[in-house]
Parts: sequence; C-alpha cells; structure tokens
Amino acid sequence: MTISKALNQGDKQITDATQLHGGCVRSIEQCAHLLQLISAEAYVDSSRGTSSVGVHIRHILDRFHCFFTGLPVGSIDYDARKRDKSVENKMDVATIALDSLGRRIETMAALDHLETPITVRESVHYRGPAVTMRSTVGRELMGLVTHSIHHLAIIALIVKSYGYEMDSDFGKAASTILYEST
Repeated sequence: MTISKALNQGDKQITDATQLHGGCVRSIEQCAHLLQLISAEAYVDSSRGTSSVGVHIRHILDRFHCFFTGLPVGSIDYDARKRDKSVENKMDVATIALDSLGRRIETMAALDHLETPITVRESVHYRGPAVTMRSTVGRELMGLVTHSIHHLAIIALIVKSYGYEMDSDFGKAASTILYEST
C-alpha cells in the first residue's frame, strides 16, 4: 500500500514515519497536480510576485535533492542546491523530477531511519559562514514538509492571480487544516 493510500484510509495505527513520508509525498503530489492545471506561461511568469511558480517548484525540488544527496554520507548541505534552470522554465522537466522524487520518497518509507543522526549545513545569515548543526533524518523530513508547504502557499497566491481555482487546502499546513475542520 502506498503512503497516500494508508493515510487516506484513516488508519489509526499510522506511524510517525508514515506521516512524515506522507507529508513529503503530499507536497510533491500537490506540485505535480498544479503542473497539470496551469499554463506554461503561468509557470514561468514572475510579474505577479518576486518569483515564478517554476522558481518555487525548483526550490522545493532542490531542498529534497540536497536531503537525498546528503543521506549516504550523513551530512546534508542545503547550500549545495542545483538551481537547475530547466526545472524553472520547463514544466515537462519539472514533472519528470517530481515523479522521480515521489518514487524515491515512497521507496525510502520502508526504511527505519527517523532517529538516524545527521549533520546539516546551511547559511542563515549573509554576513557569516554557514551554520552546521546535528539533526536526525526524521527532523529533516519534517523540515522538508513545512518548507514545501510555505512555498506551496506562495505558489497558490500566484496561481490564483491568474484565475485558476485551487483546492482549499493547497499550500496549507496540516495543523491549519485540522484547526479549520473543528
């Protein structure tokens, strides 16, 4: 059973790992669904914000790429992003990258790794060197989910400015969706 199916069936025995992987998959699925909805013009146009939808999709993919690149060596460097312009400018390239990432997350879900220690490096201020911290694989997955949601929320604003209809929970944090449902 895929992560999405397990979560959608409301299984009461859902593990933290299933939720974390499911959150990642959901973010990627929202990106992929969006690409089926919007035009190529809307994907690359940056006149309605500081960045285009394509830039935000590329950034989401970059963070996941850094995560998966760093796993085998136990050290994630979020400053080592690819910044692949073809993902920013070509929806078909982004679609392929999203599909590949979704499969990679689904494959990873079978592993027991949430508590695995990992080192994380990232610049947090432009006047200083990158900061290196200890973390865990699970904490980094959580960060990927919340970071992706932040960018999806910005994407939703851009896409709505073109008149596209979005699902009401597109780009919303799980806690917000839960709060609004009560």
